[in-house]
Amino acid sequence: MGKRGESSQKKNSTSLALKGLVNHRALHSVVLVAVLLLAAYTAFFRLGVGDWHTDEVTYRNAGLMYVQDHDFSRNREHPFLAKYVVGVTQVVFDSSEPWVVRFPAAVACFLTGLILFTFARRVAGFWTGILTLTLWVISPVISEYGRLALLESFLAFFSTLALYLGWRWAESGTWRFAAFAGVAIGLAAASKAVGILFLPPILFAGLLKIGISWRFVFQSLLIGLAAAAVALATYAPLGSEAPSAIQYMFHFHSVHNVEERRVEINGVMYQFAPWWTHLWRQWGFYGTLATLSLGAAVVIALLRPRQVQLYLLAATLIPFLFLSFYVSFKLPHYVYTWQPPLILLLALAAGKLARQGIIGGIVTVLLLAPFAYLGVETVKAVSRTQPGHYAAVAEHLEATGHDRDTMLVLGHRNVVEAYLPEAQVLKRPEHAQGEEIEAVIVDRSYAKRKPNRSVESYWTTNSDKFEPSYSVKEIEVYTRESET
Repeated sequence: MGKRGESSQKKNSTSLALKGLVNHRALHSVVLVAVLLLAAYTAFFRLGVGDWHTDEVTYRNAGLMYVQDHDFSRNREHPFLAKYVVGVTQVVFDSSEPWVVRFPAAVACFLTGLILFTFARRVAGFWTGILTLTLWVISPVISEYGRLALLESFLAFFSTLALYLGWRWAESGTWRFAAFAGVAIGLAAASKAVGILFLPPILFAGLLKIGISWRFVFQSLLIGLAAAAVALATYAPLGSEAPSAIQYMFHFHSVHNVEERRVEINGVMYQFAPWWTHLWRQWGFYGTLATLSLGAAVVIALLRPRQVQLYLLAATLIPFLFLSFYVSFKLPHYVYTWQPPLILLLALAAGKLARQGIIGGIVTVLLLAPFAYLGVETVKAVSRTQPGHYAAVAEHLEATGHDRDTMLVLGHRNVVEAYLPEAQVLKRPEHAQGEEIEAVIVDRSYAKRKPNRSVESYWTTNSDKFEPSYSVKEIEVYTRESET
């Protein structure tokens, strides 16, 4: 009877363990599905509603020309891969509507979150993975730019994939993961040239985990060669024009980097953006408390370093320092570049603190509390996405019968063209070539940063011939007075 009783107890305990395991996995599945649904909502809901970003229109037009017309003359200042994807999407859907153009970028944003979840789960467990994915989903930087057809969405996806594969290589020391990491780095660089900046952190991780050895040297060489081969392969459709396109890209950015770029920060106009511009913008996105939390994650990585944290810290700081100190041209969406490793760094710091007793739990709550507010605001912002100011201007001009007129635009001319394809949209009055200008659109914010003497001179001379027609925020529309 004793043996039977022991056997029965073992069966019961095994049964309870299996039930507990099933319940545990079921809970994991439910939580993961819930966060993925939130991620899908923030990535895709009302995707085509907001105003065109001026760069989106550029990439939309260039991508369609590459794929449909085999004309590679436009936008050679950036690599071609992301624009190929945007062009193929337009051909497949037979449409160039905003949601179609933005769809692949939104998918890339969604998949970046999945890679971050996979990375965090591997190094710190399921719940840290869920935290990482959640932080990514509710980040105001991601909700602002991850839904747009900008190069940064593709750069973030491939660079995050490269960082994950690079860590797998560093852990295993295998040739397979070295090759995969090199391919991913090449795709990141083929999306935007700064993607190559994620190669040094990967080599650093290999050095930390594998150590100095012939295996490390030769596998590092393989990663570099694979990256170069993949990036160059994306220029293959250009044929003999590929070398000149690559040369032009580097020449353009070297010239562009020394040009004056007026930027307004906190009401002050700067001729050149100061080095701390990206820090200022990141603070503007996250607010003071969440910014302090992100800063604390960086400090924790420095003071109590683990190899994976040092790796992510390098992946955050190298692109940040390059874009802050070397590149003088500082656009707001550049902040997106280092968000994936920074968010993962915060999640790892929070996950580690949460396992260190009551005090660690309290610090974790303080670190993450600001992001609860950001999450609510992000969901609200996505839910309330409305047509932008340029769309409103276009709608007004259509309603008043001016959608086919010759118009002078001191603002984002290509955005106006995207909304009013039948209008003749001019950047300078001398381009009218004898046609009478019927409407003038002035974006005051744009005019502060890029004053146009030609337009100002025309307006000084001819303002009495126009009357105010429409105004929304800082955009003003004037139409020619009707003759009576």
